Amino acid sequence: MKKVFTVIALGAMMTTAALPAGAAPNASNGSEGGLVQTAAPRFIGETWIAPQGMSNEDKVWGYLESKKGVLGLAGDTKQSIRITQQVTDAETGTRHVRLKQYIQGIPVFGADQTLHFDKQGNVTSYIGSTVPDSGQQSLVPLTPKISAEKAIAIANQDTEKRIGKLGSQQREQTAELNIYPHNGQNLLVYTTEVNVLEPSPERVRYFINADNGNIVNKFSMLDHATGTGVGVLGDTKTFTTTASGSQYVLQDNTRGKGIITYSANYSQSLPGTLLTDSDNVWTDPAAVDAHAYAEVVYDYYKNNFGRDSLDGNGLAIKSSVHYGRNYNNAFWNGVQIAYGDGDGNLFRTFSGDLDVIGHELTHGVTEHSAGLIYQGESGALNESISDIFGNTIQGKNWLIGDDIYTPNKPGDALRSMENPELYNQPDHYSKLYRGSDDNGGVHINSGINNKAFYLLAEGGTHYGVTVKGIGRSDAAKIIYKTLTLYLTPSSNFAAIRAAAIQAATDLFGANSTQVNSVKAAYGAVGVGSPPAQDTQPPTAPTGLISTGKTHSSVTLSWNASTDNVGVTGYDVYNGSALAVSVTGTTATVSGLSAGTAYTFTVKAKDAAGNVSAASSPVTVTTSTSSDPDTQPPTAPTGLTSTGKTSTSVTLSWNASTDNIGVTGYDVYNGSALAASVAGTTATVSGLTPETAYTFTVKAKDAAGNVSAASNPVTVTTDTASTVQPWAPFVAYNVNDLVSYGGKTYKALQAHTSLPGWEPALVPALWSLVD
Repeated sequence: MKKVFTVIALGAMMTTAALPAGAAPNASNGSEGGLVQTAAPRFIGETWIAPQGMSNEDKVWGYLESKKGVLGLAGDTKQSIRITQQVTDAETGTRHVRLKQYIQGIPVFGADQTLHFDKQGNVTSYIGSTVPDSGQQSLVPLTPKISAEKAIAIANQDTEKRIGKLGSQQREQTAELNIYPHNGQNLLVYTTEVNVLEPSPERVRYFINADNGNIVNKFSMLDHATGTGVGVLGDTKTFTTTASGSQYVLQDNTRGKGIITYSANYSQSLPGTLLTDSDNVWTDPAAVDAHAYAEVVYDYYKNNFGRDSLDGNGLAIKSSVHYGRNYNNAFWNGVQIAYGDGDGNLFRTFSGDLDVIGHELTHGVTEHSAGLIYQGESGALNESISDIFGNTIQGKNWLIGDDIYTPNKPGDALRSMENPELYNQPDHYSKLYRGSDDNGGVHINSGINNKAFYLLAEGGTHYGVTVKGIGRSDAAKIIYKTLTLYLTPSSNFAAIRAAAIQAATDLFGANSTQVNSVKAAYGAVGVGSPPAQDTQPPTAPTGLISTGKTHSSVTLSWNASTDNVGVTGYDVYNGSALAVSVTGTTATVSGLSAGTAYTFTVKAKDAAGNVSAASSPVTVTTSTSSDPDTQPPTAPTGLTSTGKTSTSVTLSWNASTDNIGVTGYDVYNGSALAASVAGTTATVSGLTPETAYTFTVKAKDAAGNVSAASNPVTVTTDTASTVQPWAPFVAYNVNDLVSYGGKTYKALQAHTSLPGWEPALVPALWSLVD
């Protein structure tokens, strides 16, 4: 198997097995090499209802206190766990909190968690790992016996023994104390990184026993990838450059903090020389592709997810082409990307493949979000997620690296997401590679999650499990939120399944096709059980009628069907031909011929692909184009009030019918026009508190015909209140009073509220009223 692509994930996997309470930092000398023993991160999926009046942060501590026994925590939770990040997802209104475990103020390596709240502020799920800490918080202080400088020297000396005298470090070397679960004990270690280019590119994470200097574990984090201008494949690209005097430089200052492309000039020195050109027509294909494709990747994350570069904060993307001579590799070293030119036989120039560049840069997204540890299952997920987004950004097939690998052998590639076994990868969890090579199979086992994503997007039957495809776009959206909001550094295959189900639920609803497909896709690759096969079709729609027609269209409505899981939509048929698909219970069929009779039926469908029997048919003859329309719609019926405040009343009614089609409704307050709407609901505002109003509704059509008035309804507005519950998307003025969490707040500035701007969270906008 060919091992490809860059690594920038952090650390090594941790164990969540039960550990002795009093393990001292010098309990073991440790052993160099091998994989850390791992256990599945915990997933808790039941809903936890937050007590009223709690702040967002208090809800975190309240939940963790309620789960201390399950999580193996003792003593004060705030001493064991720290909040590292809180974010509200503007798309779904959900809130997500990242947490990390500490013992005696020292971080526990890999013991990270994510906690998730719905729009109502209740916990929906917990994902992550903790080390049982009973008694350890109050032990004799954990004190290192060697210095941080000594740990760095040990790591450098070890690398030097392997590759020779080291060149300069690409990053300032630091050594951080961590609690490191190892061989059933908690060791006190230093974590440090060796990151050099000479005598060969290396980025190695070391874990040095802080008691005796032994190397507990180490692993490579640098896995090699075994204007206008013409790119490597001969295609012309356009991209952004910057004028500098009489020259142009290959630097784009319009995206984040810049996209900058250099040439290493066939050396091992980085970044090399910033590329320039006199007429802005670039003739270096490797540089053209590296620069243009970096822009494409930046734009993909920005336009689809609102993410500003790899870290979400505009991180400059630096690339160097022409690294070394005939160099059959490319790498990201945590600072920038370097591309070799290949030897022309095994590889052509590495910057010539968009999915490779997308893969490499996605490692940066992972490092700045979930931080998936680059060993074992979490490392395989790290690799797979880079494949998923690199392939999705390119979007032309399901192969990885096919534009640069073995250029003289058409159709060859590094990996196939559709059929991982073509390139010696497992396509099912039962075939998981469990050895220590390849950092525990990070490239080998990535095929399992790649296959799950392929099935989620495209659908198909795998190992007897049928998956309904949801398309690349929705599949990628689910995986992005899974990565950035749910996963933790030690997440494994079981964790990504649970996280993807929750992310799909946030986006599309618990009974959606997307959630069902996530469950089926992971079930098909042996990760969790597939959903129970739903073979029960929805009931047939009833009450199909035509509510309007023109010379070229017919509008239909019907009663909703029911289903054992949930109806996802309806197909409208013109005879035996599918005319339109909708999610609601109305549809307009267009493109018809004037003066012609058409017979329509409707069928309901569910997430499993079951389809109901057809509704009763309805035959409608379209109008002739010359017929004058003098027939008014029928009067609206069933007018009722569905809600009121001190200054507004909300009304609803049954739809009218018309020979051509109803175009809207006028709502009257007595004899005065109060509102005009297209649908069958309306809110009338600007009313006086404690006052009775009588409303009627009339329907109208395109020819100006107006129906008789509906039945009248009389509503008395509520008593005025100066304090209203806080709500998003409301325009507040200075000194407005709102209630939130059982407390009253006063507006300090005029503003329109947004999710995440709750009064307790934004003291610049609200002050608490005593």
